[in-house]
Amino acid sequence: MNLAGIGLILVAVAWIVQLAFSWKGNKSIRPLFIIVYMAGVLLLVIADYLQTNVLSYFELLTLIAAGIVLWKILKKG
Repeated sequence: MNLAGIGLILVAVAWIVQLAFSWKGNKSIRPLFIIVYMAGVLLLVIADYLQTNVLSYFELLTLIAAGIVLWKILKKG
């Protein structure tokens, strides 16, 4: 399996973790969700770079945005 496939699996796992917490009644965004999501998106960015594709600026933007959300959540707590 290539890096992009692993990245997509990590993004899916992140959403499943967040969904599990919200089913238990906790509607807040979990830091674990953001960390796993960021790892998945980072692998997608690296896969694009290694395949000499034009780096996806949207993927990079979502990675930065997720990092900002994580920072704000951890700063709040």
